[in-house]
Amino acid sequence: MSGYSYQNFQSDKELLYTHLLRLRKVEHPHQLLDRLHYLFIEGKDYPEPEILVSLNRIVLSKWAGQEFNLILNRCCYILMNYWWSYIGREETAFELVELFRAAPSTSASFEATQRLRELVKLFNHSEQYTALKHRVAAAEETPPVEDDKSQPIKSLVPRYPYLYPHCLMSWDSSDLGHQVMSQLQAKKEQQFDHDLHRYTMQLLRRSQSTHQNTAPAITNPTLLSNQQLETSIRKFAGKAEGPKTYQELAQQFVGSSRQASSYRAVKRQMYDYLTASIDHSNCPDYGKHHFNRWLADQLDATLPQNDTLRPHSGLLVQTCGQLIDCLIANPKQQPNNHGVFVDLTTNLGATFTIGLLLKIMLLCREAKDAMKSYLAKRFAIVLKHYETKVRGETQWLVECLENLMVAFSIHFGQANFSWVNLMS
Repeated sequence: MSGYSYQNFQSDKELLYTHLLRLRKVEHPHQLLDRLHYLFIEGKDYPEPEILVSLNRIVLSKWAGQEFNLILNRCCYILMNYWWSYIGREETAFELVELFRAAPSTSASFEATQRLRELVKLFNHSEQYTALKHRVAAAEETPPVEDDKSQPIKSLVPRYPYLYPHCLMSWDSSDLGHQVMSQLQAKKEQQFDHDLHRYTMQLLRRSQSTHQNTAPAITNPTLLSNQQLETSIRKFAGKAEGPKTYQELAQQFVGSSRQASSYRAVKRQMYDYLTASIDHSNCPDYGKHHFNRWLADQLDATLPQNDTLRPHSGLLVQTCGQLIDCLIANPKQQPNNHGVFVDLTTNLGATFTIGLLLKIMLLCREAKDAMKSYLAKRFAIVLKHYETKVRGETQWLVECLENLMVAFSIHFGQANFSWVNLMS
């Protein structure tokens, strides 16, 4: 196409986007799906010929190979986000994603049609299409728990709402996209809170009943075994170390840190606060091998320029953030620190490890939302590193992600778990 410039290419893209932005407000989703079938799958017989002409120019241009996936991806999000946010049609988004798997009903008669179909096939194997499938899967009802160790670990992302902003937004930066994702995250977190609370109530009834319970069993909402989940619930909602809960331990630390003479003294208190967890673990000698020395080194290296200053809440929040950085390290950038985390989880268990992170988070109640998001972001980085692995190869990570769901629900969710200590 001689004389077809990149500016023309951009104009055709915008025409396509504007067209879909208008149609999503005036046509039923299924009418739009029919339109898209003719536009993108058949590549002919579209009701507005000028839109098809623009699409033909796009696919025949020299920029199509590099940008078509992004164009088609944006077209999908323009529709999906509107359907989710304004008319509650999540199921239509699933149909939209499946649409691109459909085969054309006739052979291609023109070069542009043939090229379009080739590009759509390539789109089906793209990162963008995979991300769309994960976004749609997250909107579906949480599937029944399956003990399938051959599942790719990345396929588990829909189970963890706290990961959504970090794992499902990479190809959609629109304001409406963020709004939809926040709504979806809140909905899934509330559902998990409800399911976990019901399961915990069942545990309580069983622990207090002297008769056989004939009520229908409530399904474990996690990928943890029943015993693992009960241990997590008791640990996160009940007594964590000796007679104190995690909340009480954090309150005690914050109170004592305010009386500390310097920031260096606060870091020493932080060392005692965290290593006490190991003293109360099933392997109290673990810290003596390497972890305690490692932790001391990380704290010594944290904001040393402030060591002689009077402590304040801002310094405490920064310290907690840097500790999370060290513990949930990027496996590629900080392999040694990542090795410490894997070793900790392998030897003391995922419940212990998430409990240690929870102790850090609870020191930042005023910044809890930011800290939750940051911790989730760090786990998203780790998950990305292992995304080609299957569950059976990364069970330690799966158990961490599940325990984090339980901890977040108990400490930051809507249900009340304060009565857990009534369980005998």
